[in-house]
Amino acid sequence: MNERRKSNHQRNNFYLNKWFLDFVGENSEAMIFYIATLYWNKLEVSYTSWLSYDPAGGVSHTSRFRKTNIPENKNGMITWNDSKFSVSGCWKPMTTPINTRLFDCQEGFIDWKCHQPVSKVTLKFKERTIRGMGYAEQLILTVPPWKISTDELRWGRFGSSENHMVWIELRGKEKRQWLWLNGEKIENCIIEDDYIFIAEKDISLRLDRDVILESEKKIFSVVESLVRYIPGINKFIPVRFLMADESKWLSKGILLNHDTIIAHGQVIHELVNFKPEAA
Repeated sequence: MNERRKSNHQRNNFYLNKWFLDFVGENSEAMIFYIATLYWNKLEVSYTSWLSYDPAGGVSHTSRFRKTNIPENKNGMITWNDSKFSVSGCWKPMTTPINTRLFDCQEGFIDWKCHQPVSKVTLKFKERTIRGMGYAEQLILTVPPWKISTDELRWGRFGSSENHMVWIELRGKEKRQWLWLNGEKIENCIIEDDYIFIAEKDISLRLDRDVILESEKKIFSVVESLVRYIPGINKFIPVRFLMADESKWLSKGILLNHDTIIAHGQVIHELVNFKPEAA
């Protein structure tokens, strides 16, 4: 961090390091892990969350605010374990990482580090060992996310043995989007909840949204618990941001080129709606 950024961070007292790790097995079993540490006004809070889905049992979720292990990234391989959840995992990269700055202002920045757009994953928990494909990213925020003016956030990742796609879109008065197909950054795409279209390559990704992993006011739920550890933080967060609706899906993805299927893969993607009153 340069001196200007460092002084701003010290003055604003906000720093968030947030990891997102996921896994999808051949039988559509899926897991998502969030690991985060927030520094706010000289206070430090850690958060860990584990969302699990299997076709027979549906969705389950557990989380806690407690000191946690931050994932380790050694030579591109990411390992993580949590003794309280009795889970450990290893994410091996299948391609090169992607990094970009999503937001930058005098107060700070938001850096997105997609360490593994697609991974081979081994998870161990409850005396089980399961293998499949996954994804790993890290967000570094030195400015509160509600400082970004946006109405909707869309994010997603598609992975197969030979193709992968990652996208982010912020939609408001103006639209900002980032999309990579097999490591190539693509401009001017159409990003919707049920399909992605890349006109210059005539490539589309169809998303069935068959499984709802989350459908709630997640920011409100997290902040409601966070207040116990950082009193008054909710007073700094605009209601519009606090009451956002979040939908997250596990989709069967079909990647097409000129209407010819070139790949099938599992997709985890989401919509965060910061204007639910208009929905």
